[in-house]
Formats: sequence, structure tokens, C-alpha cells
Amino acid sequence: MPSTSAPPRHPVALARLSGLAYLAIILCGIFAQMAVRGSLIDWQDAGATAELIQSRNGLFRLGLLADFLVLVLDIVLAVTFYRLLAPVDRGLALLALSVRLVMSAVLVAALLAQTAPLILLGETAIAGQLEPGAAGTLALTFLGLHNEGYILALMLFGLHGCALGILLVRSGYFPRFLGILMGLSGLSYLALGIVHFGLPSLSGVGGLLLIPAALPEFVFTGWLLIVGLNRRRWETRVAPST
Repeated sequence: MPSTSAPPRHPVALARLSGLAYLAIILCGIFAQMAVRGSLIDWQDAGATAELIQSRNGLFRLGLLADFLVLVLDIVLAVTFYRLLAPVDRGLALLALSVRLVMSAVLVAALLAQTAPLILLGETAIAGQLEPGAAGTLALTFLGLHNEGYILALMLFGLHGCALGILLVRSGYFPRFLGILMGLSGLSYLALGIVHFGLPSLSGVGGLLLIPAALPEFVFTGWLLIVGLNRRRWETRVAPST
């Protein structure tokens, strides 16, 4: 009976599948963050935010669905990266898997907060018991909770990126520069969260940290899609355990 921990038989295909999932995560994440939340939420005006969400309710709901797809694909990536990198260090790969799954759980909680405007600003029994101004303020409060939860999730993603970077550097079947880049990405996401929660006076730095945080992900995704991994070195690496 084959072992459940046996390495995948088609690692290049699995790597490219991971790249496809990663690309979908990036595109859906950009859409949800910039095209939806970025265009509908005015943190300085709860009333204007409420009006925008009510008038563009379909777009707001589409953003929720895009975020849900990101959650599903994050779970897929957690598993595929574990399968690809467990031959390097099973313990560290399991840590990366666990942190990404916890990150997904935090995102679920944050996404739940983002659904609050649907109840507070829609044609619901709860909305009917609130004054419009109070409903708008409460909806913006829940959106703020979503934002804080999202940043907490990014910090967990930073830990995942650091572990992933170490595994990529040590793998031999991925180029070392990818591991260095993903490690830099992870540290940048961690720094982003630390600045946000611990050093609010430096909040302006957060936007700058997004550049070294996000760019390595584009590079890694492109490599997974186009190259996958070095099959010969993969086979050399996993040969002793097969």
C-alpha cells in the first residue's frame, strides 16, 4: 500500500497548477481590494460609504465572492506547497502549511465582518430598526474590523512567506533567488503589520512596504506558471525517500 506521504508523481504539473491558483488569488485580491473596497469605502464619511454600497450593491457582493475564491485557493496552495516542499524539510513545510491555514481562518472571520453592510444597509428586519446614520456608522465600523483582520492575516502570511523562502532556498529544484525574494516578501508583510499596530506614527511607511511585499509574489507566480520546477533536481532530491 503506497504511503500517503509519498511525493507527487507529476511535480512540474503541480507547480504550474500552484502558479495558476496563485495568479487567480492575485487577480481576485486586487479586484476585491482596489476595484471594490477602494471605490466604495470612504473612511472619513460613513454616510457616503453607505450610499455607495447601496447604489452599487452588486459590485460589493461580487467583491465578497472574489474574497471567498481567494480563501478557497489559499487552502489549495497551502496543500500544494506542502506537497512540493515537504521533501526539503517536512517539519518546516508543515509549519508553512499550518500558518497559511490559520491565515485563511482569520480571513474568514474578517470576511464575515465585511458582510455586515448587507444586513445593516439592506432591506432586512435589523436594518429597519436602525436610523440611517447609525446603520451607516455601524457598517463602516464592521468594515474597519475587516480591515484590521485583513492586516492580521497579512502578518500570518508574512510568517508563511519566511518559511516558504527557507524551503525554496534549500530545495535545489527551485532557484535560490526565488526563496530570497519570498523571504523578503514575508518580512515586508510582517513589518507592515508591526508598523500598523505598533507604530501608527509611521503609517506612511506602510504603502512603501507593499512594494517589496507584493513584487516577489508576481515573480514567484510567473516562475511557477512558466517553468514549474527543475524536474531532474526534484528526482534527485526525492530519490532516497521513494
